[in-house]
Amino acid sequence: MRIAQADWQGLPSEPWKNGGGVTRTLAVDAQAPPRWRISIADIERDGPYSRFPGHDRVSVVLSGEGVVLQGGGEGLVLLPGVPTAFAGDVAFQSRLLGGPVRVLNLFVLRGAAQATVSCSGWGQTVPLALAAGSLAQGAGAAQVFGFTVEGGGGPLREGRADAVQLDLRVAAPRIA
Repeated sequence: MRIAQADWQGLPSEPWKNGGGVTRTLAVDAQAPPRWRISIADIERDGPYSRFPGHDRVSVVLSGEGVVLQGGGEGLVLLPGVPTAFAGDVAFQSRLLGGPVRVLNLFVLRGAAQATVSCSGWGQTVPLALAAGSLAQGAGAAQVFGFTVEGGGGPLREGRADAVQLDLRVAAPRIA
């Protein structure tokens, strides 16, 4: 497994099309279309939550109180240190709980990747872990990637040493 230590603070921010926040891409699959993507988003106000049809998502609130998502007849609450999985196909509206938030997002293309997201810290005695995505049957050999995003007392989580670990299994491209 290859491990990458994410230094997200130095990455350039990209504004959202709807003006509701910015995102920083930590890592993205080199294959087109990408089978996975990891980013950190700063959400500054209520509004539409980006749709990613055909993808499964896992979001973890890194700072702030949380986000309520409503849409498609369902509702979710994203809370600090809690990985939450949901389909990227749903057109959610977001409502911030207590002001702006910073959220780590993982996007996995269904049938091409699967991931496990674990969180440690946040006052928990047992890390929370959540799996998302899938690999198509007969997809062939899988590549494995590991990513860690840590607070380390910096701006991620003031005075905390919380961390999010993402482990991805990605189907290797088929050779024709």
